[in-house]
Amino acid sequence: PTPWDAIGGQEEAIEAIRDTIELPVLHPELFARFDYSSPKGFLLYGPPGCGKTLIGKAAAYNLVEHMREEEGLDLKEYFIHIKGPEMLNMWLGETERMVREVFSQARRKRKEGYLPFIFIDEAESILGTRRAMRSHNISNTVVPMFCTEMDGIESLKNVVIVLASNRHDLIDPAILRPGRIDRKIKVSRPNYDAAKKIFSICLG
Repeated sequence: PTPWDAIGGQEEAIEAIRDTIELPVLHPELFARFDYSSPKGFLLYGPPGCGKTLIGKAAAYNLVEHMREEEGLDLKEYFIHIKGPEMLNMWLGETERMVREVFSQARRKRKEGYLPFIFIDEAESILGTRRAMRSHNISNTVVPMFCTEMDGIESLKNVVIVLASNRHDLIDPAILRPGRIDRKIKVSRPNYDAAKKIFSICLG
C-alpha cells in the first residue's frame, strides 16, 4: 500500500491527480450534465528519479481506497508496470500484439474484481511521434492500435492509464487529445522543503 502521505514534496502533482481521478468518481452527475468527457488517465512528466512511478502506484492505491469508501465497492488495485523500451520489438506486429495483450489482461482483471492501472514508463519510446520513432528505424503503427484500445475503455472505473515520460513533447498528439490522456501533470525536482519531507518519511 502506498498512501499519499508516503510521498514527500509533490503536493501540486498529487492535488492535480486527485482532481483528475477522484472528481469524476465523486460527481458523475456534473460530468454527465455538462457532457464533459473525463480522461482515461493522465501523463506524468518531469526529470528522471523524481518519483513518477511511486506517484503512479499511490494513485492506484488511493483511487481504489476512495471507491471502496465512497461507493462501497469491493475492489482491489492491479498495477501493470510496463517499461516502454522493453516493449519495442523490431519484428513487425509484435509490439502491437503486446499492447493488445496488456489491454486484454486489464479487462480480464476488471471482471475479476480488480481496478487495473496500466503504467507505461518511458512512454515516448512506443507512443512517440514519427520524428521520435524514426530513431528506432520502425514505422509507428503502435499509436493507432493504442488509441483503438484506449477508446474501448468507458471510464476511469474500468481501467486507468498512466504514462510517464522525461520527453513528453515526443509523445504523439493523438494520445494526448481530449477524452484520452489530456491531463499533463508535472513532477518536479524537490526543493529544500520537499527534500526535508522526503528524508523525514524515509528516516522516520
